[in-house]
Parts: sequence; C-alpha cells; structure tokens
Amino acid sequence: MSEMADKALSWDEVKERLFSNLDLSREKWFHYKMLLLVGGGVFVDAYNTVVLTPVLGQLRTSFHLTAFLLTAIGVAVVIGTGIGALISGYLVDKIGRKTMFILDLIFFVVIAGISAFSINGYMLFALRLLVGIGVGLDYPISSSYLSEFVPVKSRGKFMAYDILFYPLGALAAILVGYWLLSVAGPDAWKIALASAIIPALIIAVARLGSPESPRWLLEQNRVDEAIKVVEGIIERPLTDQEKTLIRSARPEKIRNTYYKELLTKFSKNSAFIAIYYTGYQIAFVAAGVLSSLFATSLKVPVETASALFWIENIIAILIIAYTIDRVGRKPMANIGWIGSILAFLALIFIPSTVGKVALLIIYSLLALFLNFQGGLHLDLSAELAPTRIRGTMEGWKQGVSRIIAATFSTAVFPLMSFHDSLYVMMAASIVALIATVIMMPETKGKSLEQLWK
Repeated sequence: MSEMADKALSWDEVKERLFSNLDLSREKWFHYKMLLLVGGGVFVDAYNTVVLTPVLGQLRTSFHLTAFLLTAIGVAVVIGTGIGALISGYLVDKIGRKTMFILDLIFFVVIAGISAFSINGYMLFALRLLVGIGVGLDYPISSSYLSEFVPVKSRGKFMAYDILFYPLGALAAILVGYWLLSVAGPDAWKIALASAIIPALIIAVARLGSPESPRWLLEQNRVDEAIKVVEGIIERPLTDQEKTLIRSARPEKIRNTYYKELLTKFSKNSAFIAIYYTGYQIAFVAAGVLSSLFATSLKVPVETASALFWIENIIAILIIAYTIDRVGRKPMANIGWIGSILAFLALIFIPSTVGKVALLIIYSLLALFLNFQGGLHLDLSAELAPTRIRGTMEGWKQGVSRIIAATFSTAVFPLMSFHDSLYVMMAASIVALIATVIMMPETKGKSLEQLWK
C-alpha cells in the first residue's frame, strides 16, 4: 500500500480526492438532466414574473386598481423573490439542497393556484408576494446544486445555460399572455396566473428522485452517502483503498453561522456580489422599461419590443456560455459593464430625432451588453463562497438586490423623468463596474475546493 494509505488524509485532501472524480469527468447526460431540472425553476420564475404583464390593463379594469397598487402588484413577485431567497439561502445550507429542491415548487404550485381566484387587488398583491417567495426559494438551490455536480472546465457554461431558462420562460409568458388576451376575454388574467402551475408541476414531479449534493453531504460528515452519490454519477465504484482513505479523515469542526459568517469572514465577496447584482437589477429595469418606450417611438407592438429584449438576452447569455470558461469571468463582466455604460451615454446624449434605426441599434446594444451580467451572476455567487454557505451567498445576492431594485421601481423612478432615471441606471452600472475591477476575483479553471482551501 502506498505511503498515502498509511496515514489519514486531511479534510481538504478528502474533498479533493473524492470530488476530483466529478471535477475532471466528461460531460454526461446526468449533467444535462440536472441542468434541465435546475433551469426549470428559473423558467418558472421568469414565466410567473412576466405572464402578468400583458394582462395588467385587464386587472386594472377588473379590480379598479390605483396606479400605485397596480405597480405594487407588478413588482410583488420581485419583492417576494428577494424575501424567499434570503430565507432559502439559509435553509439550503442547513437542511440540504435536495429537500428544498422539491418543497419550493410544491409551495409555488399551491399559492399560484389560489392567486387565480383573487377577489380584489389587495388579495392579489398578497398572493403574488407569496408566489414570489416560492420562486425565491429556488434560486439558492439553482446556483449551489448545479455547481456542485458539473465538471470544472465547463462549470461556467452550465451556470450560464441555467440562467438561459429565464429569457425562455419570459418569452413563453409573453406569448401565452397576449394569446390569452385575444381568446379568453375578461378571464384572461385568471388563466394567465393559473397557467404558471403547469411548468411548475412538471418540474416538481421531474425533480423527484434527484440525488443530494455530495459536497453538502460531506460537509455534514455523511461520508458514505457522499461516496455513493459520486459513484452513481461517475458510473463506477471507487476502489476500496480510496474509500478507506476518505473514511479515515477527521472532518473539519467549523460551526456554520450562515449569514453571520458570510457578512464577516467573507465580507469582501458578499459586498462585491451585492453591489454587482444590485447594479445589474437596477439597470435591468431600464431595458425592460425601454422596450415599451421603443415600441411607441418605433410604432411596433409592445409584445414585439418585449420579445426583442428577451431575444437579446438569449444572445448575450449564449455569448457568455461560449466565452466564460475560455476567456474568464472578470473580462466578460468588464466588457458587459463598459458596453452598457456606453449605451446609456448614447441614450442620454444622442437626440431622439436621430432616427428609428439608430435608436433600435442603441437599445439592442444596451440589452446585449447588460445581459452579459445575466449570464454570469449565478456562476459568480456559486464560486464566491464555500459549500457550507454557498446557498446563503446566493440568497444574500438575490434578496438584497431584488428588494433594492423593487424599491427603485416603485418609489424612486416614478418620481423622476425617464431621462433623469437613465442617469441613475448608468450610475448603478458605473458603481458595479468599479466593484468588478477592484473586488472581483478570477475563478476560471479552479475547482470549488481549490477556491476555498
């Protein structure tokens, strides 16, 4: 037996020995199956967030809503998602990825079904807030769960493909929402809300039988279970010598304090991800609002402009998926912020009389470069914290940024002219760029264990 076998491995050596089987493996059907199951939750988030947009006018008439309550209903899911993510970040790290992976969508299905029977605007607001909480429960799972299974050399690509389900869900919601308006009459809003149950239920059933994350299992000192999951993924048993070495290690004795540890020991990374993603969320509002404004100025249907925005989102994420593991995370983030800032400058200082084609090009470039961050953010939060608080990091990112962005949407931007709000959105992008340059580490090509030795 080798010299290594004569002594117990350190806990870090156990992690590297066990998880190198995953990190160095080729891409398998298992990885793409997990991508579909995890991405399905992101699809449900987007679908549920966007499907109400086409029928907001009908809601306003049916419930005699004030402008403020209509706006509140529109952003309730965003606020709820932030709250749900903050809760789930802790739970995902506390009780495991697999448990929350199934429970969150069951909660969503029940509340989404009830929301279709709302009798007034206040009830609908409360239920949309709860639906958002259900959606938010899924995000910490998305980043943690998938990143802990996929190979190192393609981790960035898989994480980008995960968020690709967001524009796909949004496009589906736009198509369904406007179609229902044309065929369902005054009940279109009810059917639109209830329709979100279908993808959620399909994904919830498909998730049954998913394995627990072996990295989370090892953090709980459930070594034999972690070994079994790894063997199932790599489709071969570990040798008896490997198992003996792995079992011989003494686990780390680190008391997990979740948000306390995140905001103290990992304060730099938690500050960076909050600034980075909040900047994206605030600027993201711009592109969404711009779609309706450009629809008016270019005299095209609103649904066409909305579809254009989401198609640009898809293109941006595909670019990130191709480049993230080749070029790196930080260069692509910087390119995205710089391109977005230049597009904001063009919108601010180029006169609106410049012509429809020029405005369309500027808008398209803004949507493209801004959504580079959309393709990057799940990967970043997965890599910026160790396994024991990886879900907590994603919950922190989603919770802080979405609540701040919703506040801007409801309490700040309505008090400003659109031209003035562009300055705020550009400023958010500039702050996020500075944070990216100064605070963001490059994580390309490193295993999750190498990042957190």
